[in-house]
Amino acid sequence: MVTVSDPAARVINEAHNRILLHHRERELAATKQRPEGGVLYHYTTAEGLKGIVENEELWATSAYYLNDSAEVLYGYRLLSLALETWLQRVNPPADCISRGFAEGLQRFFGHDALERNIITPIFLTCFCEDGNLLSQWRAYGSSGGYNVGFRVPAEGIVYGLIPEPRVYTARCIKVEYDRDRQIQRIQEILDATLPILDEQAVTEAVQAIDSTSPLGFPALSGIIQEMLVEESIGFKDAAFAVEKEWRFVVRSRELMKQGVDDGDHRNLPIQFRTARGRLVPYVKMLPSKAPMPLVGDGQKLPIASVRCGPGGDRISTSMAVRYLLDSKGYRTSRVDRSEISLVY
Repeated sequence: MVTVSDPAARVINEAHNRILLHHRERELAATKQRPEGGVLYHYTTAEGLKGIVENEELWATSAYYLNDSAEVLYGYRLLSLALETWLQRVNPPADCISRGFAEGLQRFFGHDALERNIITPIFLTCFCEDGNLLSQWRAYGSSGGYNVGFRVPAEGIVYGLIPEPRVYTARCIKVEYDRDRQIQRIQEILDATLPILDEQAVTEAVQAIDSTSPLGFPALSGIIQEMLVEESIGFKDAAFAVEKEWRFVVRSRELMKQGVDDGDHRNLPIQFRTARGRLVPYVKMLPSKAPMPLVGDGQKLPIASVRCGPGGDRISTSMAVRYLLDSKGYRTSRVDRSEISLVY
């Protein structure tokens, strides 16, 4: 049995901490991106607004059942391309650990992972940084569109909300649409982490520890793969840039263990709804119950505002929203209306 007191394990543990430090520095840099006014907007229908307020919950839908089911695979395929580019640029020796690891990841992300049924569950709630975006009103307004403004101080922070599955965590991500910048962000991770695997002391330590030991190569490869997956979830094709999207990403994370393992993975509270004749999995985002400055005791959702979309009767629509919010204890949440002229 290998313990952290063994010399090889200590070397790997030190390398692990250096990689983790790089991850933390990237997380800290992300928090410098802040939505204007500290609010993001979730566009929805009248039925959606009613459910959010009355049930005190947001739904995070499985990423593979969104309107564009290929958008998560876009990030995975971009990872494969970035890994190929890194291998060509760095050209590490054939027998080094970094090359073998990069080639293995390239094969993993380069195939249709959905068909191989190996992608871990990812759930998304989508937001927009623009509280009055024409394209969003066109999508939702004809059926009585609204947007709900949620307080979000910065990227990386999900404010006043917590996933119902206790083993999952949520992270706020600003979507990146520029392809060159997407590849650059992946390359930065590869350049900072993969050379650590080829350091003589680390290579010798990996060779000295059984490959199945959690203190061996898995301790290093797992953290790098986690960083790459987390990065890719925030990538979308440039054709969607008009959406100005941010998203809450809900999933099980190795590097962000705010979730609590209740020892019962078999009974995760995953819900199902129907849409377009098929079942759609989702999980609930609930009030955190933790005291926070902007949401009091955390018993309520961090709703800053509700905006009514264009169309319909101005007075009666806004009045109904005000009644709904007041009846559920959201008396300080602002209600307003879009002034965009929109004809359906």
